[in-house]
Amino acid sequence: MSAGIQHLINSVFIAFKKTHTVHVMTTSSNPTSDIPATDATAETKADDALEITEAIDAAAPDAEPPTLDVSTEKVVAESAPTVTQAESLESSAPEPVREKTQPVYADPSAELSILEPLIQALTPKQTTEINSLGNRLGEIRKQLPAEASPEKEKGQALHTAMVELLAQNKAHQEDMSAKANASIEELKLALDGGHSDASLSAWDKIQTALMPLSGKLRNAVQKQLNEHRARYQELKDWKLFASAEKKKELIAAMQLLLESDIQGAERAKAISAAHQEWKTLGRSQQNESLWKKFKKLSDDAYAPCKDHFKQRKQSLVENFDNRVALCAQLEADFERLSSADTAAAENGDSSENTKANEQRLAAEIGTIISAAEQRWKDTAPVEQAKIKELQKRYYGLLNNLRKLRREASQENANRKLEAIAQAEALAASDDRAEAMRAAKELQRQWKEIGPSNHKDDQNYWRAFRAACDSIFTRETGESAEGRPRRENTASRNSKTANANIDIAKVSAELDALLSSLESLLALDDEEFRQAREQYQDQSQQFSAALSPKLGNRGKIYTERFTTLKRRFDTRYKALPDKRQQQRIATVSALTDKLDAFEASLLSAKDADEFATAKAAFDSEDWKTLTKPDDDSFAAILDARLASLLKATKAADLDKLSNEAAISAARLCTELEISANVDTPSADQALRMQLQLEQLKAVFGQAKRSAADVIKHSRDEQLRLQCLGPLSPEKRKELRERFDVAAAKLNRG
Repeated sequence: MSAGIQHLINSVFIAFKKTHTVHVMTTSSNPTSDIPATDATAETKADDALEITEAIDAAAPDAEPPTLDVSTEKVVAESAPTVTQAESLESSAPEPVREKTQPVYADPSAELSILEPLIQALTPKQTTEINSLGNRLGEIRKQLPAEASPEKEKGQALHTAMVELLAQNKAHQEDMSAKANASIEELKLALDGGHSDASLSAWDKIQTALMPLSGKLRNAVQKQLNEHRARYQELKDWKLFASAEKKKELIAAMQLLLESDIQGAERAKAISAAHQEWKTLGRSQQNESLWKKFKKLSDDAYAPCKDHFKQRKQSLVENFDNRVALCAQLEADFERLSSADTAAAENGDSSENTKANEQRLAAEIGTIISAAEQRWKDTAPVEQAKIKELQKRYYGLLNNLRKLRREASQENANRKLEAIAQAEALAASDDRAEAMRAAKELQRQWKEIGPSNHKDDQNYWRAFRAACDSIFTRETGESAEGRPRRENTASRNSKTANANIDIAKVSAELDALLSSLESLLALDDEEFRQAREQYQDQSQQFSAALSPKLGNRGKIYTERFTTLKRRFDTRYKALPDKRQQQRIATVSALTDKLDAFEASLLSAKDADEFATAKAAFDSEDWKTLTKPDDDSFAAILDARLASLLKATKAADLDKLSNEAAISAARLCTELEISANVDTPSADQALRMQLQLEQLKAVFGQAKRSAADVIKHSRDEQLRLQCLGPLSPEKRKELRERFDVAAAKLNRG
């Protein structure tokens, strides 16, 4: 070995002894036993081992691992304390310090084989494992025998792989360090804004990013994180306290639910909503004890639901079986009706029999279809997992039956057209007596013809009756004695025809009036107020058009009108009076001024423009403006202005806007609950919370009238208008949500 190599080895081992104490092994029974390593950090050991290995490899890649020569042993021996020194240290120290040892492997080649699959399984993200196995690899390579060439080659290959892995791990650590720094910025913003959920989320992201970091990168991130630790802990403590209070409210709401009369699916839905809300709250103070109380109450509240769902499950099974039986019956009916028609044609039945069969066929199929539709409706619901194929089977059978009915109806239509043609021909006959006799026979045959298309059937009947009337009412020279009977018959027929025509006309008129009345409910308050005279006129027209000739259909029209009248009366009672109209005008004027002020602040490009926009607002003029008669609206508007004047930059408006959006979303959700309309998915948790709060608030109280609900929604609409700052886009989105729910309430 050259002097340069020897010098390098000595230098390396002098460096190594600074961090490791090497023991000279003297054993009698097992000189090659392993000496376990002490708790030195894996990162330092790995770095040392790799630095040593890389230094040796750089100087002599193919050289054998070094052996301690005399000079090296002297250096090591000189660095270790003597027995006397050790005794002196032991007597002076309160507790002996365990010395760090380096393991000696009995079979380095076998250890290398064990290590190989472990290294191959490593990924760049496993920082701790990379450092630990890298340290172990360096120690094993140093202890390989000089003659173990294959093992040395394997060790060199593993060393190369470790170097590549370390480079990849370094890049991964730098990437995770950047993510940690970005999350620290998120944490800072969340802490400044007092957003506990965002703070907890950012903190978790930082902890995840810290896991693969080591050395300086880890220390740098940890140092930045420690700057915010106290504020984070304070906010976390507040979050735990607030969550505990909300959980207590949920427990109280669950107690009310347990004592309430709500049953079945509605009760189960409320319990599920409460559990979902509990889940969103996360951990809290008294977490376990609160959960036990809540869980017991929810289990007790859910107990009645078990019977409900058990019965419902049995009902689902029975309904499914009934629908299967219905489909089997429809298949049998279709097979019977199809085969009967085919058999009649093949057996050569007389034309009269064939006509009679076809006439009965359409009517029978219609009866079967109507009964099947009602039975299908009565046997709902059915388990969703089983319904798809059954529906396909059912509607396929109905379509087959309808097709068969259409074919039969077309035959009936052809016979009716034929009868009409014959009646019209008889009307032109000179032999009136024979024409009348033939017309009576045609009328008898008409009664035996089955139905055709409903719309066409009415037209066919009118045409046939007109032709028959012309036969019986034609002027002739017959005796006066026979004329009265025919005139009376013609008069009765004419009255019946006119009655049919009147019913259709009256029905169309009533439908149009009811549709027009319903459209008035969609008007805004001012337009609705002005439409009262129109409502009264159309109500009188409806009463005048309603005729006893309508029979049962008249009852349906009357019920529809009564429902509309009730909704109109409720809406009229809820219309704002003069005082409320003045309040609306006052609030609108003030909010317009604040909206314009916010727009100028939001459009500011820098701090100077922001300050200029603030200075341009005339606070003295604001004080002179008329304030709403309701102090709650005035308080919201004044607080909104104060927060705008206090802001120093656009970022301050973002925080204010978030707070206003939360309050506005709450207003919208409350109204959506009252109107029973859907809430966006982002506010579903809020809806569940509000429903539980309302259940607690209204428990044992009388239900508000519809007019009171509408009046309350109008006040809430003004409150929404007062909130701010909100961007035009956000305000539009919330206003549309509110308007949908308010319109539903106004329509009743």
